[in-house]
Amino acid sequence: MRFALETDPKRARTLPFVAVWLILLLLGGLSLWAAFLGLGMWTPAVQSGIAAIQTALVFTVFMRLKGEPSLKWVFAVGGFLWLSFLFGLSMTDYSSRQGWPTMYDPSGPSYQLPRHSP
Repeated sequence: MRFALETDPKRARTLPFVAVWLILLLLGGLSLWAAFLGLGMWTPAVQSGIAAIQTALVFTVFMRLKGEPSLKWVFAVGGFLWLSFLFGLSMTDYSSRQGWPTMYDPSGPSYQLPRHSP
């Protein structure tokens, strides 16, 4: 049984696509599990690694970018650059904001200690 991907959509078999879809579901579950694992400062690195694997699978299988370079690659890279540009602008906006309200301020006027009944 050959597990290679066919680039022609009319002759493509469904088994590789279903297999990659199941792998993506497993990686999504692994990502969810790793979020609650308590890895501390390594959590973003693990999540980014899982997301990179998922992105590579989507690019190579579902977008059919595997193979010789073509015009598809130009549009894929252009879309990725545009997405990184939007994320970059969003992060500069987020990092330059001042006066965010604090989530917990015990010295604030509206803070009251919870009352426990004996």
